[in-house]
Amino acid sequence: MKACWVSFSKKEKSEKVFLFAMATILFLGLLFRARHYFAGRSLWYDEAMLALNVVRLSFGELTQQPLLYEQGAPIGFLFFLKAGSLIFGDSEYSFRLFSFLTGIASLGIFAFFALKYLHKTGTLFALVLFATSPFVIYYSAETKQYMGDLFAVLFVLLLYVWIVNAPYSNQRMVVFTIAASILLWISHASVFSIVAVGLSLLWHYKKQTEMQAFWRTFMGLSIAGINSVVVYWINIRPLEQSEFLASFWNEAYMPLPPTFSWALGMMTAILQKPFALKIPALIAYLLILVGAVALWRRNRQFALPLLLTVLLTLVAGALQKYPLAERMLLFWVPLILLLFGAALDAIYNFLRPHALAILITGLIAFSILLSPTQEAFAKLQKPLYREHIRPSMAYLKNNFREGDQLYLYYFSEPAFLFYAPKYGLENIPYVVGKNHQGEPEMYQSEINNLDLHGRNWFLFSHVYEVASINEEYYITDYLKQIAEKKRLFRYPASSVSLYLYIFP
Repeated sequence: MKACWVSFSKKEKSEKVFLFAMATILFLGLLFRARHYFAGRSLWYDEAMLALNVVRLSFGELTQQPLLYEQGAPIGFLFFLKAGSLIFGDSEYSFRLFSFLTGIASLGIFAFFALKYLHKTGTLFALVLFATSPFVIYYSAETKQYMGDLFAVLFVLLLYVWIVNAPYSNQRMVVFTIAASILLWISHASVFSIVAVGLSLLWHYKKQTEMQAFWRTFMGLSIAGINSVVVYWINIRPLEQSEFLASFWNEAYMPLPPTFSWALGMMTAILQKPFALKIPALIAYLLILVGAVALWRRNRQFALPLLLTVLLTLVAGALQKYPLAERMLLFWVPLILLLFGAALDAIYNFLRPHALAILITGLIAFSILLSPTQEAFAKLQKPLYREHIRPSMAYLKNNFREGDQLYLYYFSEPAFLFYAPKYGLENIPYVVGKNHQGEPEMYQSEINNLDLHGRNWFLFSHVYEVASINEEYYITDYLKQIAEKKRLFRYPASSVSLYLYIFP
């Protein structure tokens, strides 16, 4: 009796430690995301281009894509931003609210999946990776749709779990059909998880010989399918016809047939962005394989839609329909990390009879966790400000005199135009430089043709740099020869530069 009580006490204590660890990780994940959101950094180049469209265009005009500056995004996402800007104003917080809310919700859903489908070792490992993932944290406070993609994929899987773990219900299927139809307007990537879940549900009901449930599910998926065709025709097809977007992602598709070198290169690239993990590509593939097998054995009902979501993305990449690169694959992060967690569980269980099991498993986990956790805590102390243009705009406002002129480096224009009205600078005389990528010597001719005299300000943001040429330094090196530099303002931790030159 005493032995049973001691065993129960140890188990209860272990459970409390585990739950405390879970709560701590979730708190830190929330803290990392909130710190980044409330840091109040300025909108950078990509964000400013999208924000200008949202501010300037009506709801109807936002459906006509591509937008200004060759921008494109899900119409539902744009409507959310538009409504937010009308209700809360056109601040950074308003434009990033969608990403912040979906980022917090995604953290909770991921924790639920890890707790439900992984053992304790894999749960803590996967949750730490997701909570501290630098790019997931970053896109949780970004005026872009990519965190919406991640949330949509997780939410569809959550609906699947809600449906499949209970007797068939018409009400639940109606909820899924409506939710799937709405999500398709908010996230283009959600189509992969919706199709994956739909196929998994049909397979489940077919296997259970529940033919009435099978056909009603098929009807619900057909409605969502019709909606997806409308989304494609109105929202996606115009974007596919954009030469700029087509050329931008030209190198991000899968070759047919896929080669070993492509697979290795692709994994190496996405481990850097968006996974931010410093492990060899072959090790990552091995962990995915082991994790997929382990998760399939543990709960194939959940493993099937997860793996199908990844597979369908690859198919779309092979068909030249979806880029397999960087932020476009942000929604893969929670899926792959769940597989990593399942792999660590499998490794620990395999080594468990041996004395070094905990040590070896711990070393594997530590080597993978080290980089993202270090970066997350570093950014907690010093948030990423990137192209923080507001201080430069305030400085320009306070020091701009009558008769002064402003030269805008080509890529600094969107952020300047967004913030100019907030600082009363929308009517100052300025000229926007041309885009001379690959031909930096053209900047000299451009400046000479401006026939500048007296005080002239030069604003640089989102500076293009290739090989050994930084266009800001190239231009300012030339300006040294023809004018006198009087001031340089650069806010700490920001890449935005504001110069004042006196021309004869």
